[in-house]
Amino acid sequence: MAMRQQADSRQIKQTLIGTATNVGETSCDVLRDDAPTLYSVRLNAVDDSLDSFVTVYPAPDSIVLVGIIENIRTEAVVLRCSQVEKVRLKIGKTEMLIDGDGCKTERNGENLNNVLSDFIDEVAKIIVIQGTTPNVPALQQIKQRLNKILT
Repeated sequence: MAMRQQADSRQIKQTLIGTATNVGETSCDVLRDDAPTLYSVRLNAVDDSLDSFVTVYPAPDSIVLVGIIENIRTEAVVLRCSQVEKVRLKIGKTEMLIDGDGCKTERNGENLNNVLSDFIDEVAKIIVIQGTTPNVPALQQIKQRLNKILT
């Protein structure tokens, strides 16, 4: 036990700073001033296929803080970034993607934007014999507003 504690205390723990480039689905490269480029830096701590995760994608050319796992330079992970391009969240069968174009929410193969659009289309078809028929132009405007938020 004492030997392990002494060995752990001698390990060099590293965090590095650099610029994100070549951002992909699971990794990016990190350019560093006066130091070698880090290739295939993980965006998540674990590189496996996961049922639940949050992935933050750094914007290209944004500043990133990188942690070196177990002091092995080829095992690095992005800890933080100065600018975010998109965020992907998955919990079980629910997925969200948020980027500059809006928010995409899906569950069990259903897309929230499509369901709301279908709902509005069906409400617009309602014909009321006595009373007020739905305001179809207003419903279409609501549908357009939803399309600005949801993708």
